[in-house]
Amino acid sequence: MGSRVTQPDSAASKRSEVAEGGSDAVKDPEQSRKTSLPNSDPIVVPASNQERADEALQVTKPMDAPVLRGRRRILIVDDETTIADTMALIFQSQRYDAQVAYSAEGAIEVLAAWRPELAILDVILPEMNGIDLAIVIKANYPGCHVILFSGHSNTAMLLEEAGKKGHQFEVLAKPVHPSVMLERAADLLRGPLEPLYD
Repeated sequence: MGSRVTQPDSAASKRSEVAEGGSDAVKDPEQSRKTSLPNSDPIVVPASNQERADEALQVTKPMDAPVLRGRRRILIVDDETTIADTMALIFQSQRYDAQVAYSAEGAIEVLAAWRPELAILDVILPEMNGIDLAIVIKANYPGCHVILFSGHSNTAMLLEEAGKKGHQFEVLAKPVHPSVMLERAADLLRGPLEPLYD
């Protein structure tokens, strides 16, 4: 139907239950450490996933490209809080202004108040899925670009249903290497901003 999933995983990934708003994702503060970047708010990452987060940040040292005047706004939506928070750190390390939401409903609230220029959406979310959220974004915020990613086998079926309604999306397969996500975001956000060379 023209839709395609890039390298879909054959097995469904295990989803973690996240309380509304994602605030209960770390239940024991003594078993977590704060990871922060210069000039950014600390983000709590569960200790069991700290090595993965540190490794992701290691491979995303500032890119050899001109820094754009003004910070591009990126919304990351994933109900797996570790993935969402780590991706926010990665984009913040590249001087983007990044916020997270742990559900489509939370994302809609952020979109209305903050107006990001790019939304990175997990496909499988509780309640409204990421493809339906992408359709809402395109209808209401045409200036906001969308990147979808998923590690779930049901994604192909959801893409097919969207295609029947005239909505075509490409989905990146989880896990997505940080450099691939950064490159795709940079391509979508190329625009008229004046380059600022440090």
